[in-house]
Amino acid sequence: MNISWTNTASALEDFVSILVCGKCGSKPESPVRITNCGHFFCHNCIKSAIKCVKCDVPVQPREIKSDHLISNLINNCDVIADIIHKRNLWSNVTDASNMSMDTTSSVIHMPKKQNYVSTKNINKPNHRGETPLHVACLKRNVEQIKHLFINGANLNTKDAAEWTPLQEVVSYGYTEICALLLECGASPNISGFNQRRPLHEATKNNRIEEAKLLLQHNADRELCDQYGKKPIDYCKSEEMRQLLMDFPKSPSEKVSDLNETLNKSIRTGCDKFVILASNLKHENQKLLGLVAAKHRFKILTTYRSSVTHVIVEANEQNVTKLTLDVLFSIIYGSWLLNSEWIQLAADMDDIANVDLELFEINGAPTYGIPRKARQNVECQNPRLFNNCFFYFALQANTTYHIDDVRFTKDDLVRLVKDGEGTVLTREPNPEDLKDISQVIPFHIANDQSHPLYKCTHYVIYVPGKNEPLIKYNMPHIKSLPLIWLIECIEKFTLVSPAHLGLS
Repeated sequence: MNISWTNTASALEDFVSILVCGKCGSKPESPVRITNCGHFFCHNCIKSAIKCVKCDVPVQPREIKSDHLISNLINNCDVIADIIHKRNLWSNVTDASNMSMDTTSSVIHMPKKQNYVSTKNINKPNHRGETPLHVACLKRNVEQIKHLFINGANLNTKDAAEWTPLQEVVSYGYTEICALLLECGASPNISGFNQRRPLHEATKNNRIEEAKLLLQHNADRELCDQYGKKPIDYCKSEEMRQLLMDFPKSPSEKVSDLNETLNKSIRTGCDKFVILASNLKHENQKLLGLVAAKHRFKILTTYRSSVTHVIVEANEQNVTKLTLDVLFSIIYGSWLLNSEWIQLAADMDDIANVDLELFEINGAPTYGIPRKARQNVECQNPRLFNNCFFYFALQANTTYHIDDVRFTKDDLVRLVKDGEGTVLTREPNPEDLKDISQVIPFHIANDQSHPLYKCTHYVIYVPGKNEPLIKYNMPHIKSLPLIWLIECIEKFTLVSPAHLGLS
């Protein structure tokens, strides 16, 4: 019986057209795939490429992998072609592919439909911590970037290596994408890998046009990275140096407007409440339970990293007393709200759009610190003890008192670690630290006159019979009393020892 394979042959040709090499349009020989973008090619067509020829995403040699799935599909297609006597299968597909690439052809090829990311997964990271916005920027997919922005993607997201989309495109010199991100509101001063800003990346890679764009959008050329270097310290050309020196400075209020925009965009997206009720009056505690049931949020009784809002009692000046919970809220940059918020939440049907600044604690007890700590996190800056190392010369099973606050050594260790500090199990040797690469604590990196500018190691002790016999007072290591550490958290800065009467 003579069997006609017309429909099968047509379907096979359509399927094979998907499998052709992305560069030469022919049957892939030793097919490989670029893991960063998913496109596949003949091995020889892409073996020395530094970027994908289809989407221009940067490529490193380790990202080019043999694709056994494509090899198997090609072999199976050849088997089917042999059965249905379609011996010129790949030749037909190659001819059609070449025709579609002919710019003089009268055939109109419709653009591919954008494969947009659903809003549900709009900020979901992949295994490298890259969100869809990172990927779209690396692929230079303008339409995808616009779609992500319109649907609320976080423009200042960071991947696992602390890179933001803006830093990525500045580094690679994608001028158009850089301009788009800045116009959409990406922060030009957000810190990333090694606490470098986008302007650091522009100068390191001599990206003149990107540097101009950043400066036009109020990039701060005075900010330092973790080595205390400003963007101008990385200049590789006189043109870049002159640009940084001569570009007119923007009014300071412009930067604050940008920060306010960033804060509002993050605040609007905060629709998940995990509440810590800290030392509330009985009637407020009871009402908060009813509010939690109404709005379906969690109430915790001890501070955890998942806490988003801490509710406390405040006096007439909207100041609360310092407690361990308050110290953790400052370290994490959580919202610290007075108990009047509970009554408002009880009367409202939707609490997600409430202006929380109306209820934010003014001081704890230092004025302005709760807001300063919160904004530090919203701007995605490192936490208070970044690049700081601590050794606690304290007893493990002893309770220590600073004013009305009680601490154990475990509490203090947790405060430091949650503040991105490193806790040492052995007392540091000053001589061993001299050969270590010098880094600058983030929160004093822009103040070279600060007495702790070069100090990264601290021995914390309690004055009395158990205090260390040897106290260090060198530029890179100091011995300081426990009250200094608490003052640092309370004031959200590395306090000058002179403030406590120490030399």
